[in-house]
Amino acid sequence: MMRLWSIIIGYGFGCLLTAVLICRFALHKDPTKVGSGNPGTANVGAVFGKKWGILTCIGDILKTLICLLIVHCFFSDSIALLYAGLGLMLGHCFPFWEHFHGGKGVTVAVIVAALYDTPVAAVTLLIAFFLLIILQNLTVPPIIFIILFSLYEFLTTQEAGIVLLIMTLVMVYKFRYDLRDFFAGKGKKVDVLYSIKKKLGIKRDN
Repeated sequence: MMRLWSIIIGYGFGCLLTAVLICRFALHKDPTKVGSGNPGTANVGAVFGKKWGILTCIGDILKTLICLLIVHCFFSDSIALLYAGLGLMLGHCFPFWEHFHGGKGVTVAVIVAALYDTPVAAVTLLIAFFLLIILQNLTVPPIIFIILFSLYEFLTTQEAGIVLLIMTLVMVYKFRYDLRDFFAGKGKKVDVLYSIKKKLGIKRDN
């Protein structure tokens, strides 16, 4: 029952799409009908500005943390966090009240991984960050992150690995069109180093 209840609680919290709530109540817009159509941080930030993108990300982080805290209070077994994470992922990506059209679950996956196994999450996130700099792409790094994290945990605890691999499959499914564009050479480029230098007032050499 611990596993089932963790998934149910996670799904309930996951269905709270911050992007949709912020856009509809604060901006009177529908994030599923603008930009990429994805009700997530990246799309909200790209269409409505960084402030709203940051607020969306903070909201997703808070809902994930609150959910995991509640599950932890009820169930002391650490595996419950992963089942709650699976529920969060399913709710965030397939919310029933939005006709099962949700976000891509990157923030959820990162927070769940960080709380379940902080050292491994830190290493895999670092790898993903380097890939982000090299590839200048927002699609591949999070996929590589969750794959590496899942494989490591599978080698350590099979049950944990299986739950994480299911989360990985969900994320790959949600990124399927982005991955297709990336391998076709049509993926959107994001120069992270340039953005950082610009923020710091460092001009790129001509």
